[in-house]
Amino acid sequence: MDTLSSMRVFVRVVELGGFNAAARACAMSAAMVAKHVGHLEERTGARLLDRTTRSVRPTPEGQLYLDKVLAILEAVDEAEGTVGAENRESRGTLRVTAPVELGQDHLAPLLVDFMSRHPGIAVVADLTNRPVDLVQEGFDMAIRVAPSLDTALIGRKLATTHFRVVASADFLARHGVPHTPEMLSTLPALTFSQPAPRLDWSWRQREMHGKVRMTARLASTSADTLRKAAVAGLGVSWLPSFVCGKDIAAGLLVPILEDCDWGSLGVHVLYPHRRFVPSRLRLFIDFLAESLGNDPSGDPWAPRSEDRRVMRAGRRSA
Repeated sequence: MDTLSSMRVFVRVVELGGFNAAARACAMSAAMVAKHVGHLEERTGARLLDRTTRSVRPTPEGQLYLDKVLAILEAVDEAEGTVGAENRESRGTLRVTAPVELGQDHLAPLLVDFMSRHPGIAVVADLTNRPVDLVQEGFDMAIRVAPSLDTALIGRKLATTHFRVVASADFLARHGVPHTPEMLSTLPALTFSQPAPRLDWSWRQREMHGKVRMTARLASTSADTLRKAAVAGLGVSWLPSFVCGKDIAAGLLVPILEDCDWGSLGVHVLYPHRRFVPSRLRLFIDFLAESLGNDPSGDPWAPRSEDRRVMRAGRRSA
């Protein structure tokens, strides 16, 4: 049995806290995971893991061994990445989870491009809005959209998405264009429903700031549902740029009170371990950062004013 492969499996067992989770992450059976660990215990002559019905933890000897193994694997990966990199293709399976709307509309085409560039890498993409435990569920990476991160995992901010208050041109023609944040409160709102209906919309304008209390006509967990309702002229909505940016550029939605700051969220990648990061994961994170502009404070989904002029001109001439 290859000792280097056994070391990689051992690291995954410790990272994920169990044989079954490591088996899923390594695309092998739990029995094979146990064989890899047994191989290392036989070679070292020491028990490396304490096994209980609920968890697996390294013994004191196992922790010492883990520290050495991480250094060895990091050195091997660095050597492989330095020598003959132009002739070597990263391989393996990358397990990624991301929010539904961001995943479907923006991550999916990037995944296609990434996999075309790296044919040796397979991807398992789980698009869900539920909280995912990377360690327990065996994921290599998560994309999270949040104001900040309170987690023991390793995080890197890739970009920023700003909120816009939007409505269709038809809706604004029927109801009038609000000129102050307070005027929004007279309009039907299309708003998020979790963890509770988001009815207080915060705004900031230079030195002034406040909240507008809205009345929901539609509350939904789905940003795409809110977007489609806004395009259909059912009300005003408060949406992140990665959801509504394309519709603004196409003239299907009109941003309201653009001189107000309606808040923002960071787009982050999370992964379990800083010291042992597979080359395929490093490649993917760097690819995402480059694709999103290599600017953590930038908003790659914000439509530029010239984009909107071009799209509107195209619609008029069609």
